[in-house]
Amino acid sequence: MRAWWRTAKTVILALLVAGSVVLSYALWSGNLQGGAEIGLTQTQTIPYSTSPSLPSTVQPYEIDVRAGEDYTVARPGSAAYKAWTGLLMGLKAERPQPIAAMPPGAQVSVVFQFGIPLDPAVGRSWLGDLATSVGGINCRAIALNAGPGSTCTVVYEGMNAAGKPEFIEATALLPASALMRQAQQDVAAAPYAAWSDFEGESFVPIHGRMTSYVYAFTEPSIMPLVQSFFVNPQALTRIQESKAVTIWTDGSRAVQVDRAALSLQYEDPNASTAPAHTDDYIAAIDFLHAHGGGPMDLIGFDLVGMLTVNLNGPSFSFAQYVDGYPLLSNAADYNFQMDNGHVMEFDRPLWELTKPVQATSVSVLGEDALAKALAKVTGAKTVSLSTFHVEPGYWPSMEGTKPGQIRLLPVDYVTNASGGVWVVNAATGQLIAGGMS
Repeated sequence: MRAWWRTAKTVILALLVAGSVVLSYALWSGNLQGGAEIGLTQTQTIPYSTSPSLPSTVQPYEIDVRAGEDYTVARPGSAAYKAWTGLLMGLKAERPQPIAAMPPGAQVSVVFQFGIPLDPAVGRSWLGDLATSVGGINCRAIALNAGPGSTCTVVYEGMNAAGKPEFIEATALLPASALMRQAQQDVAAAPYAAWSDFEGESFVPIHGRMTSYVYAFTEPSIMPLVQSFFVNPQALTRIQESKAVTIWTDGSRAVQVDRAALSLQYEDPNASTAPAHTDDYIAAIDFLHAHGGGPMDLIGFDLVGMLTVNLNGPSFSFAQYVDGYPLLSNAADYNFQMDNGHVMEFDRPLWELTKPVQATSVSVLGEDALAKALAKVTGAKTVSLSTFHVEPGYWPSMEGTKPGQIRLLPVDYVTNASGGVWVVNAATGQLIAGGMS
């Protein structure tokens, strides 16, 4: 064989090897948009988390206080909230009896609102000695009432399988005078306007203030988090759907990471023959702990109790809270679709708040100003607030912020019986988002 031909073959072989190395690197680093690859990856473990704790996610998401014709709302983290929850957890109640409806005529009522139905498995600390007696009605609210007389009653409000409300009333071993005194102090300190609506009741502060924030946030390490969802994380197929969206799959389940939206979605359509837990809520918490955990201030809601409209219809949604107010965006929630203790779908944000870098106190809309703002955004001459349900909270947005920062805007999340949704800036009355969020 001629020397020049041997040299040419050597050069061609070297070029092929070099090209193969470059191509392999491009695939594994995700530089070939729309490409897919199968290969071994180094396993990176993720520690088991204990945040959030099960009891903290079951705490009341708000406490509605009425003294006569005056109202206030005690929010998580506030001194009033701590005082009322401490009272409920230490309450002694006896002689529970079914009743047809919430008793009228109470001079003072303190209603603890829960996002999920309480049962002996997850709500014993709130149901106390009556957990066995009232756990069967799927209790969603506990009301302390004080009327004429020296004693108080406690009413457990739930719902039966047919969707009908159920009530159990018991005698509370608590002086009525103490309940009245605390309620009157609270409504005087932070008065709210209230009205009945299609969801129950709405509350907005009178001459209220909230803090508009810019928060710093951290992001979890992606690969350890992704690999935690797979039995054999060493052999995964990676699909680069776009510059921002990557999918990992083992052929049975899949994880999608969206770097632009900073979100993760896990799907496992396979039926489980032996779920780890028979209680779906406990199974969801355990799953969250095994896959990165979440903030300590998450509060759990089921589909009935959710504060926002979510067309995906998750079984459970864990909402983040700041200053006692919920983040009212589905993109900020930790959502679960469950089936008999098996997690079919899970999605979460890929950011976790750390500390505020900017905080500004702002006045928020009262009852009349909110009605005018809703008339403007709906195009109506006037509106009746009784046709709207309002949830005050925060709206997260990264628009106009620095990398690693997120803005939390005070908002009123407004819905009506026809399925309309309006997210209104609680300081200016301007529409931030409409339709389904």
